[in-house]
Amino acid sequence: MVKRISVLILLVMAIFRGNAQEIELEEALRPILDEALQLNIIARVLPLGTEQEWNMRSSKLTIPGRSIAVKLLGENIRIFVVLTPYWQENGKLLLVAQGEVLISEMAESEVKYLSTVKSIPISLGEKVLFFPLGVSRELRKSFNIELEIEILSYKDLLEKSAD
Repeated sequence: MVKRISVLILLVMAIFRGNAQEIELEEALRPILDEALQLNIIARVLPLGTEQEWNMRSSKLTIPGRSIAVKLLGENIRIFVVLTPYWQENGKLLLVAQGEVLISEMAESEVKYLSTVKSIPISLGEKVLFFPLGVSRELRKSFNIELEIEILSYKDLLEKSAD
């Protein structure tokens, strides 16, 4: 997503360089930056009855309606999560979270496939938990996987860093 925003920035720069008017780059990008959202994601693998085994932190930029993908790859498990934030009429966000999990107990055993889709109402700055394994009791006997997701306004983050 950062690459897409960078390409968009370069395109806007090329357009305005060819234009006789001198417009500040920041002014030209203001509408995009005002809408941009930063998704902070913490993924955890929690074996039942023990301490946290593994975690990953990631921050990704997007705009409402554009998806970001998170991949978690392990020895016997592959998790793909697609997160898409949407603004609602009430000023809150709706986060659509889609998870796909491929898991096998041993390298040569059958592969189990699980998928889940959740629509989660969320406010800026609020943290929510998403469980890509869903409610499968069979798999949750040995471990649990959770994603902690926080959505922040990129504009607010820029203003805070400028202070």
